Amino acid sequence: MKIIRTLVIVSQIVIGLTFIFSGFVKAVDPMGTMIKIQEYFIAFNMDWLNSFSLIFAIILCSYEFPLGVAILLGSKGKPMSWLLLIIMAGFTVLTFILALTNPVSDCGCFGDAIKLSNWETFYKNLVLMFFTLILFIYRNKIIPFHKLFSNWGSVIVSSIFILFISIYCYMYLPIIDFLPFKKGNDIVEQMTIPEGKSGDVYETILVYKNKESGKTQEFDIDNIPMDDKWEWVETQNKIVKKGYKPPLTDFILSDSAGNESGQKFLNKSGYKLLVIYHSLDVKNLRNQEKINQLTKRLTEDGVVSVWGVTSSSAEYIKNFREKYNAVLPMYHADIVLLEMMIRSNPGLMLVKDSKVIMKWPSRKIPDYDQFNKILFN
Repeated sequence: MKIIRTLVIVSQIVIGLTFIFSGFVKAVDPMGTMIKIQEYFIAFNMDWLNSFSLIFAIILCSYEFPLGVAILLGSKGKPMSWLLLIIMAGFTVLTFILALTNPVSDCGCFGDAIKLSNWETFYKNLVLMFFTLILFIYRNKIIPFHKLFSNWGSVIVSSIFILFISIYCYMYLPIIDFLPFKKGNDIVEQMTIPEGKSGDVYETILVYKNKESGKTQEFDIDNIPMDDKWEWVETQNKIVKKGYKPPLTDFILSDSAGNESGQKFLNKSGYKLLVIYHSLDVKNLRNQEKINQLTKRLTEDGVVSVWGVTSSSAEYIKNFREKYNAVLPMYHADIVLLEMMIRSNPGLMLVKDSKVIMKWPSRKIPDYDQFNKILFN
C-alpha cells in the first residue's frame, strides 16, 4: 500500500507540473498557440476552422492549467483522473499520427518555450500516459494535500487566473517572451552560432547511373567514378551530425523594388523604429492615427529612422496609404517573421543598432512625449 501511495504522489507531481507548465506557456502566448492550432487545421485539411482557432487556444489553456493544478494538489481526484485520461488518450493518439506523417514541424505542446520533434513528443506522451494510468487506476487513493483543496475552489481559482492571463496576453503582449525578438535580445546574435558550437555537418553524396545496367549508385566525393560508363544524376547533401541551430535563421526585408534590405537595417547604427503590420487586409487598424502622428514627428526629428514592414502585397500597401494618409516607407517580410517580431497587428518595435529595446502593441501606442521619455532614459 505504501508503494502504491508513493506511485500516486509521484504521478501527481509529474503530471501536475507538466500540465501546469504546458498550460501556462500556451496562455502567455495565446496568439502563438492560435497559430500552431491553425497549422494543425491546415495539415488535416480543416482550415475552415481557422476562424475559431483563438477560441480553441484559450479553451486548451483553460483545460490544461487547472487540470494540472487539481492533479498536483489532489483536488477532486476522481473526476480529474477521468479528464486527464480523456485528454492524454487523445494527445497520445494524435502525436503518434503526427510522428508517422510529420505534417507540422513540432507539436507546440510547450509553446515556443521548449521545441520537441514529433517523435520526441510521442515518447514524452507515452511516459505521461504511464503516470496517467496509475492515477486513473488508483483514483480512489488520490487525497488532497490539504483540506482546503478538497473542493472545487482550486479548480475555479486556477481557471479564472489562466483565463485572465490568456486574454491579457492576447490583448497586449506575452508577459514572458520566448521568441528571438524579445526585449534585450540582439538580432544578429540570434542568427549566429556561438563560439565553441558548430552547425549541422553534411556529407556530399553523388548519384551516378551505370549506362550499361541502368542502375544508380551513390559515391562519396573522394570516390567519383572516372570512366565513361557512369553518368552523373544528382548531388545530395545529407546531414551526418545535427549541430546547433540558431533561434533565428534569417532576417529578410525587401523594398518596393524587391531589393533585400534586412542587412541594411541591421547594419544601420542608431535607433530604428519598426512599425509592423502582419497584414493590411483588415477593415480598421487600431490606433493608426496615433502611429501616423508619432512616425511623422520622429521622421522630422531624424534621430530615429522609421521602417514600416508588412507581409501584404503592393496593392494593399497602396490602399493603406490612401485610407490612412500614411507616408512611412514600407518594406515587405514573411508573415512568420513578422509574427515572431511582435504578437500584435499593428505593433511597434524599437531597435538600437541590432538590439531590441522596446515593444508596443496596438492598444498601447505611445505618443511622441512618452516615446522620447523611454528613448532618452
